Amino acid sequence: MSQGLLLAGDVFIDRFNSTGEATGLVGPINVTQLSVNTPTEEKTRTSRKKATRGQALDNVTTAQPTEVQITIDDAPAEVLAMALLGEVESINSGSGSATDEALTLPGNGRWVQLSKSNLAETGLSAKLASDDSAIANDAIEMNYAAGLIRAVVGGAVDAPAGTAIKLSYDYNALSGMRVKGGLKPQITAKILLEGTNLTTGKAVKLTIPKATLAPTAAVDFMADEFVSTQL
Repeated sequence: MSQGLLLAGDVFIDRFNSTGEATGLVGPINVTQLSVNTPTEEKTRTSRKKATRGQALDNVTTAQPTEVQITIDDAPAEVLAMALLGEVESINSGSGSATDEALTLPGNGRWVQLSKSNLAETGLSAKLASDDSAIANDAIEMNYAAGLIRAVVGGAVDAPAGTAIKLSYDYNALSGMRVKGGLKPQITAKILLEGTNLTTGKAVKLTIPKATLAPTAAVDFMADEFVSTQL
């Protein structure tokens, strides 16, 4: 009886922590490849006798560790953390104000980063550190989202040696997830596929109880296509 296998399925990944404990399944994740290879190694004892030199005397095949390859084109923080061999932490900071934050504006159109980001576009004021005289808003340029400031080239506070100022501003609340990469040499995880064989309509379940994963390709954050993760 002929029966093909063409799957549609939901994949879940449960990453283990440093003590080997499960942290909970993430998913369903859109996976474009989930391959399992069971390689073997063949060992042959070859004759060196005069009459039979080169002939196989014994041949033994031994199993090698199973190889798993997974490609994911979903990009939640947990998946990016695996691709970057890192960890995920929550960001949850409230709004507030900074008063007279001291900094030096570089010359030649270079930016300097403030201690806060996600700035409010109102309520900002700058003054010279030397005498507290006000700096006109058209003498500085802001990137409110990134929390960057620079002197306008050719403006009142643009100087090759830099200009020391004091900046007061409001910043908005910030929440989300931060991925800190490069913290782990490898990732261990359980992989679960719950799917359907489209040729028969029957349910299919694949469980990989524990796999050691590491990225096999760079994460291209500026790719023309959707970012994918290969482990």
